[in-house]
Amino acid sequence: MSHRTGIHRLDTDSSSASRSPARFVRFALAGATGFVMQIAVVALLANWAGMNYLAATAIAVEAAIVINYLWHERYTWRDRPAMTTRERWLRLGRFNAMTAATSIVGSLILTAVLVESFNLQPIGANIVCVATLAVINFIGADKLVFRTGAVAAVVLMASPTDASSSYEAILQAKTQKDFAKYVATVEARRAREITNNEPFLDIERQPAAQLAQTMAALKRGEVIVTRGAAYDGSSNEIPIDGGLVNHWRGTVFVPKVKLDALLKVLQEPQTDKHKQEDVLSSRVVSRDGDSQKVYLRLRRTKFVTVVYDTEYDVDYQRLTPDRALSNSISTKVVEIENAGTPRERALPEGNDHGYMWKLNSYWRYKQVDDGVLVEIESLTLSRELPAIIGPLIRPIVTSTARESMTRTLASVRARFAS
Repeated sequence: MSHRTGIHRLDTDSSSASRSPARFVRFALAGATGFVMQIAVVALLANWAGMNYLAATAIAVEAAIVINYLWHERYTWRDRPAMTTRERWLRLGRFNAMTAATSIVGSLILTAVLVESFNLQPIGANIVCVATLAVINFIGADKLVFRTGAVAAVVLMASPTDASSSYEAILQAKTQKDFAKYVATVEARRAREITNNEPFLDIERQPAAQLAQTMAALKRGEVIVTRGAAYDGSSNEIPIDGGLVNHWRGTVFVPKVKLDALLKVLQEPQTDKHKQEDVLSSRVVSRDGDSQKVYLRLRRTKFVTVVYDTEYDVDYQRLTPDRALSNSISTKVVEIENAGTPRERALPEGNDHGYMWKLNSYWRYKQVDDGVLVEIESLTLSRELPAIIGPLIRPIVTSTARESMTRTLASVRARFAS
């Protein structure tokens, strides 16, 4: 096992290397087209329309960026189509940001270094800049913009790699062991809460005034989400060697429904009308009393779109007439490459990009006078973040898990809105 600094290759197609020269030629042609567009727009706006030259230049540069992007999407990287309209807009945003960073900031810095440190003339320095930044832009577009795993190239910088693996993350035995310990700690604590007749819902631990405010927010339709954690006997948060746990609790209020009706509906697959945004398809694989095996195809999006085929063991338990719980434990999480295209294929479980390896959800339901309170505690295991850029990427990973929790609870409320 070695550590390598740089942008890791994510292509699993063995022919990708052979396509690079031809792809770069298409990239360069697009750049030339964009340059012609930029000059034409400046001439039109500044010389013919009389616009201020700086404003004309800004509009011309953006026009060139958009033309370049469209060229790249249709021709340079036509083998990597965007899966959704949202992903296409995200790609355009990334391409804009990357081009601005390299073409403006990069040009200024590199030109200054070449002129001040290497005594090049400004024109010569600019020529070197154009050539250098063209290569950098090509690599950036290839790794950060026009691929399904766009953020992966950033996440995997300076991360451990294994030459024997064709993917970027392997779920190690030590990571599974630590996650099992984390899960056991959470489940033991939840069992004690029931046995000791502690507050059934996490929000019920709040002081009376705060609880009143929380209930008012819930009845307005808001979803309350907070971070969770699991601690060992020494009150230290349980570490995960080689992995990261996103631990969240969320609560929603479902008005004008009885607990029996809610549980009955939740045990059936979602219809298209009420399907959660990141659930592409679902079905009950098998039933045995209050236990089910459930299949979900999930899509997670946050700068990068990843699709999974997942299976869960789900158990429902009625505690009292007004209280129930259910546990959803993932038994299979498989990342799907090129989902929805003729090139779709499943990556080896636990040997993928490591965005999600496990997903456990623990639900509680409580009948109140005018509806049902629904609470979820979720644990998502993913690969660890490299120390060098972890502080930059962690907010993205964290917000993705939080948003998924929010969407799940909002979809529960929406199923009963009508």
